[in-house]
Amino acid sequence: MNDTPNQSIQDIIAAHSPPISELTERLRVIVRESVPAVKEKAYPGWHGIGYTHPRAGYIGAIFPRDDSVSLGFEWGVLLPDPDGLLTGSGSQLRYVECAPDAPLPVEAIRALLLACLELPNRRSEKLALVQAGARPAA
Repeated sequence: MNDTPNQSIQDIIAAHSPPISELTERLRVIVRESVPAVKEKAYPGWHGIGYTHPRAGYIGAIFPRDDSVSLGFEWGVLLPDPDGLLTGSGSQLRYVECAPDAPLPVEAIRALLLACLELPNRRSEKLALVQAGARPAA
């Protein structure tokens, strides 16, 4: 796998099998259609594709793996998750794990992406919520 600072999004995707590459592309489309103002950037060191919104800041990233694709939400612990998609036990990040042979919960993913835009604008405000143990209403 090529992991140079100039690695592009396409290089990251091309490092994977066709099913993983296709799933990664589907997730990219969902993110960009759900949040049209989002900016997309390759993060070679993380082997991921990150997303930043002009007002909400860093939202999260897509991480293609050998047999699945993780859609990470930077402030996932603060997001409402009525469908129970978010996994992870860290203090802040949460992931939606996607497999090429499983149905993709498009509407639930869209709802999570849009919920990112409802969080406070400033990183310091989001961090304060995390540190205070804030959790979304069920």
